[in-house]
Amino acid sequence: MKRLFTLTALGIFGYATTYAQCVETPVNRVILAGDSWAAFMYGDQTINEGLKNVGHSDKKFVSNVTISENGADTYDFVDGPKQDAIQSLVDANPEVSIIHMSIGGNDLLGDWNVSFTQAETDALAAEVEARLDTIIDFLHGTREGMNVFWPGYTYPNFEEVIEEIAPFQSSHPFFGTWDDMGQPDFLTINSILNDMSDSVALSAATDPQLHFVHAQGVLQYHFGQDQPLGVAPGGTYPAFQAPLPLGYPDYPSPSESMRLYAGIFTDCFHLSPEAYLVFFQYQAERYYQKALMDDLYLLSEGGTQDGSVSSSGDVSQEIKIGEENGNDVAAVVSFDTQSMADTTLSNASIFLRRESLTGTNPFVGNSLQVKMINGNFGTTADVEAVDYIATGDAEGEPCKFGSHSQDGHWVRIDLTADMIANISNNAATQFIITVPGFTGGVMKFNDATDSVYAPVLNLNYGPEPSSVREIREARELAVYPIPTTGELTIDVNPTDLLSIEVMNILGEVVLVPQTKTNRINISELPIGSYILRVTTKEGISAKRIIKR
Repeated sequence: MKRLFTLTALGIFGYATTYAQCVETPVNRVILAGDSWAAFMYGDQTINEGLKNVGHSDKKFVSNVTISENGADTYDFVDGPKQDAIQSLVDANPEVSIIHMSIGGNDLLGDWNVSFTQAETDALAAEVEARLDTIIDFLHGTREGMNVFWPGYTYPNFEEVIEEIAPFQSSHPFFGTWDDMGQPDFLTINSILNDMSDSVALSAATDPQLHFVHAQGVLQYHFGQDQPLGVAPGGTYPAFQAPLPLGYPDYPSPSESMRLYAGIFTDCFHLSPEAYLVFFQYQAERYYQKALMDDLYLLSEGGTQDGSVSSSGDVSQEIKIGEENGNDVAAVVSFDTQSMADTTLSNASIFLRRESLTGTNPFVGNSLQVKMINGNFGTTADVEAVDYIATGDAEGEPCKFGSHSQDGHWVRIDLTADMIANISNNAATQFIITVPGFTGGVMKFNDATDSVYAPVLNLNYGPEPSSVREIREARELAVYPIPTTGELTIDVNPTDLLSIEVMNILGEVVLVPQTKTNRINISELPIGSYILRVTTKEGISAKRIIKR
């Protein structure tokens, strides 16, 4: 049996166990289909980038030009070739669990007019909804348990964009669309869009496999209206002020968020690549991120059980990593794993959302170090100064994925096999995450105050990887006492021993006993942390030891 770990210099955090190379295996989990919004998102690769930004960089979407088509409406998807093409993609991608279906906007833009009475508007909406229901029923039936996400649309911007080119308004490519609707003002057309969205939201409330997240005003929130609106109601508003999710229905989405074509004209309805990503990521945080978790995900405990602790003993309720005032700062997050099923784990990951960065990004070019314990590090579950130097059940260098390049992005920390083997449902689980030796900045993460942004522990049940099974075997070899001033006893039959080595934190062998016995004396070694590597007939195991 081959031991799957390496040893590196980790300071007080001991040794690193690496059970696999930090390489993701991409898997198609989402099918994208629908109208021009789907077509643009297909070309822009919006979903892949958005999933990366919420930590799921290994999850991908799949689509094609048949099912993501500019100009498509609900009539095109109620039966026929597009349904066949979707079914073929589902059959070819067994891991797909969500169909992202953008449809219905062209039905309203093409058939509604401001001259409609309320009864006529309601009748049109009912027709569109009936076709949409038929499409959703088909999508559910493509595979048992298939989920459908309807993204809806953000507010269009016909009047401002078209009026900007006066007196040549009629030359704008979308003038005909706006004119055919009777040139509605912002509030009128936005109200129609909101009514349609509310109707789908009502259906989603009774269909557990249909999902929708209101986000009509998210572009107003993100971009703001920094220049006076050139048409009624005029005025400005700053970025990050518009109320979410509906924003200001009497305003359009800012023209800055609309797609610009070769510097010649601005679209009135389709978004820039950046805006599509803003729109999708807002919805991804509220649906996709949790929907793509594995068997169980847990939000951190929050309050006094999350925070950070520094090498000088400073305790904070802010979750942060890096270096402050010459001190190493380690994040502490706690999860109540007692709800975990009585089974084994194949994988586990922690998701953290970047809230702010001061100075240099500690994640760039540096390795993370994590230690964990079943229970809590200090005398209580609260973050305590002693947590920084406390010994855990497992520690090592995990893999990091997702994104940490901007505020609002999520980093995913895939835990090592040693950590996975130590997570159980007999107590809560606490983690301490640091970047040893890093200087020059500190990154702060969102806490558990808002459940959308709270740290997440994602657990995947299933057969243990061989590396986890090996570690469980290794944990049977108890070593005591720790810490010690001299002699250690290894709980193993001496006849099964092949070799014993003691290594420093650089991975250098500093002591090899000449006799094969289950007792070893380290009294001649300097005070500090070491790794005891024991090779038996069953394999190789390692144990962090402390010389006092």
